Amino acid sequence: MTSDTSTTDIKPATVPGRTSTGATSPVGPIGDKATQAFGAARDAVGPLTDKARGFAKQRPFAAAALAGVVGIAILNTLRGRR
Repeated sequence: MTSDTSTTDIKPATVPGRTSTGATSPVGPIGDKATQAFGAARDAVGPLTDKARGFAKQRPFAAAALAGVVGIAILNTLRGRR
């Protein structure tokens, strides 16, 4: 009997900025691309979160008012749905 080694050549999935845990991705290259896309999205959102934190520290009342308006807008969009 010959063994098929193509199914055992799965490389571990990595996320940029993290150390390896030794776990392997069961979906292979698709999982690797997904983790790379997740890492890129996290890197792109980072500066926006820093700006939001800075805004909240500089103008706490304006940040609370903005959060309230956004919360009411979300509640109004969900009103009437069952």
